[in-house]
Amino acid sequence: MMAREWGWWTEQKLDILSGYLTGFANATRKAGTTVYLDLFAGQPDNVSREPTRHMIRGSARRALDTSPPFSVLKFFEMPGHATALEKNLQAEYPGRDFRVIPGDCNDEVESVLQGLRPLNWAPTFAFLDQQSTEVKWATLEHLARFKRQGKPKAELWLLCASGLLPRGLRLRQELIDDNVACQMSLMFGTDQWQEALSATRSGRLSATEFRAELTNLMRWRLQKDLGYKVTRVFKVKNTSGSEIFDMIFATDHEVGDKIMKWMYSKAQKQQGALQDRARRQRQQKREEEQGKFGLFNAEDALPVMPTGFDVHAADEPAHPPYRASRTS
Repeated sequence: MMAREWGWWTEQKLDILSGYLTGFANATRKAGTTVYLDLFAGQPDNVSREPTRHMIRGSARRALDTSPPFSVLKFFEMPGHATALEKNLQAEYPGRDFRVIPGDCNDEVESVLQGLRPLNWAPTFAFLDQQSTEVKWATLEHLARFKRQGKPKAELWLLCASGLLPRGLRLRQELIDDNVACQMSLMFGTDQWQEALSATRSGRLSATEFRAELTNLMRWRLQKDLGYKVTRVFKVKNTSGSEIFDMIFATDHEVGDKIMKWMYSKAQKQQGALQDRARRQRQQKREEEQGKFGLFNAEDALPVMPTGFDVHAADEPAHPPYRASRTS
């Protein structure tokens, strides 16, 4: 199986995951039992598409590497990749209590959570690293309602592809892609997002505002419809600086919120340096292909990464979703 290629922004996302899971595991140490759910666990091997071509450890390995260790881990993956993933993980982590569940996570999550019912008191973290609109709102409902009454909900970290969906919809063409629109409504659990779409197609909202409204709608529904106390968002950008997707964190616990806020602040301050490194590496590769060799490697010219992180960095709260009737 060929290794999947990932950009530096995906590696940064996974670094945030690693950092947060360490904080989560330490904060919940006294509980004695913790649960990790990865609804899009991926394939065993991944490689950077940057000129370095280095291997990148995926989310399943990062969860298994977390210390203190998670007690129970469930990895969901489609059958074509699930067998290879399980084989690789069993060889690398013998004796660990994990399971790779083959199949669509939307079809399998309810039965898996039912099997975990005796642990519905335990601190639980769910990573939903979809590509576009693979997760369904019903799946988010199952996760949000898994925990016993009086216990904090399972924390969610969800990829919201706000920067990519307008292209998938064919936003500026005469007819939108109905299949993408249907999948979006299943993901949001409502077709309310189409009010913002209509406003964008008529010029009342910009494309940037439309992307922001998609992310906001997901945050708003997680809070108002599923009852999460707080959501936070991290905007993921590519080498050119374009926003490609947002990572939405939902939690009921103030400690989890504080840890992720710190991780987001750290990642935000690193993002510019990572973009600059990628640009320099690509430029160096182009020059070397033309027979031009400089005195220094791209790595040598990098700015120093910041060491002081602002844990009080501002984060705009979710607001009521866009409605045409409210702005007409």
